[in-house]
Amino acid sequence: MDDRSETFDAWHPGIDSEIPPRLLPQATLYRPENSTVGYAEAREAAEYCGLKPRDMVATRLERLVTHELLVRVTADLTVPDGPNYEDLGISLRGIVARIEDVHVAPEMEGLRRRFEAFREEADARIRAILEADVFAPEPPAPPEAPPARRGLLGTLFGARATAPPPAPARRQPPEFAALEAWREAAPRTRDDLERACLESLSTVVGGIVGRHGRLLADRGMVARFALNMVCNGQGSRLVGTWIEPIIRTAAAREGYRFLPVQAKSIFLNVKGSSAAGKSTIRPAQRALAEKLGVPWENFALISPDYWRKHLLDYQSLGEDYKYAAMLTGQELEIIDRKLDRHMEAKALGQALPHVLIDRFRFDSFDTSQDSSKTSQLLTRFSDTVFLFFVITPPADTVERSWKRGLQTGRFKAVDDLLYHNIEAYSGMPNLFFPTVLSASKTMHFEFLDNSVALGERPRTIAFGRNGQMTILDLARLNDIDRFRNVNVAATRPEEVLPEDPEDSFAFLAACLRRIP
Repeated sequence: MDDRSETFDAWHPGIDSEIPPRLLPQATLYRPENSTVGYAEAREAAEYCGLKPRDMVATRLERLVTHELLVRVTADLTVPDGPNYEDLGISLRGIVARIEDVHVAPEMEGLRRRFEAFREEADARIRAILEADVFAPEPPAPPEAPPARRGLLGTLFGARATAPPPAPARRQPPEFAALEAWREAAPRTRDDLERACLESLSTVVGGIVGRHGRLLADRGMVARFALNMVCNGQGSRLVGTWIEPIIRTAAAREGYRFLPVQAKSIFLNVKGSSAAGKSTIRPAQRALAEKLGVPWENFALISPDYWRKHLLDYQSLGEDYKYAAMLTGQELEIIDRKLDRHMEAKALGQALPHVLIDRFRFDSFDTSQDSSKTSQLLTRFSDTVFLFFVITPPADTVERSWKRGLQTGRFKAVDDLLYHNIEAYSGMPNLFFPTVLSASKTMHFEFLDNSVALGERPRTIAFGRNGQMTILDLARLNDIDRFRNVNVAATRPEEVLPEDPEDSFAFLAACLRRIP
């Protein structure tokens, strides 16, 4: 990037895994140009509500437009890439900036009016729900019956007085019943705004009750927090639908190409640790597409890391430029979820193109049947999947990350990179077996040894499809077990792996046991 990195090296990159507290307000999610709630206010609100600061922001309309543009350009348009790592990102960001500056900007006043109308309706709904379910005045207690008169005979003969009525049962605070009712009603309602209001109220009120034992907040505070969540979520969905006609007009005028819908979509999915060299196998994926007779320009190229430089000008941070990528992290995760939502909508509408997925995300190795987790695996929408596992020595990922940082400005802390290896190699078996044994789609897979020199084509370790597997290199396949035993505190390559590792061959044994 520049000569400021000359005093550092791959194992001493000049960056920690935690963002320094003084830089947290500069995270893109909390910047005043992006959110009306800054970091200090978001942190204070989160502490009170038992939530995270990222849950408490109020994203501005302009930033929601940016989110939805990044999602739609990535998923809906042909984005030219090239032989260099940076080429895809440069093309993607150029298209987004052109649409945003030339075609969306003139329509912002109309978008603002629609968004304000949505916000007012959401606010009214939230306050009505709170008034009805939580803050409605309690009905007056029934009057106590007067004590029974004993009379003269009772006094003379000692008749026992009538026992006093039992004390009324203590009433449960209304927010407890409201939470139960909201959580039950939200999945059943077909009204998207009503569902968003119920879910946001459940999050806010549930968080406050969980932290304090009951709802120690006035209706104005609760309504404000819930409204921000509704606008960040359902509001963003609506913004996406509002700008779709603008994108179509922009594409026609600028010559952008919409990806063709496929009756049977092909997914190329590459998995590996951060800086494992996932993008370096793209030439091989291009060759595979050509062999399949599928034009490369028909693939949506999903690689969210390329969004970062559209979210933040790295140079604006001065001497803190190495933290730039980390400062986009929370916002990038939110946009990535919006991409998942958009792809799910395309799948339900039978409007999927062919897709290439290149992203590292911990939950993308999770094949749990829980619906909230399953939704992270986009390959569930495909008919044919080609799954590539990139196996790179953990120490090499540190070196590769440093070189990438010098080239692109995206740096990572060493302990972060090494921990990502533990996550990746622990998660690969959990992803591999459910997918390769699936009978619902055609699954091809390949394990690649990327311990080769940078720029060389990785070697095939094993390959197969749907319950069949051919192993070419037993030792390299065992690296999936070896590379999860990483010393995250290492400061030199020789400290990363144990000196005398015990070869368990657990993954190989599982392959022999579970695959015919």
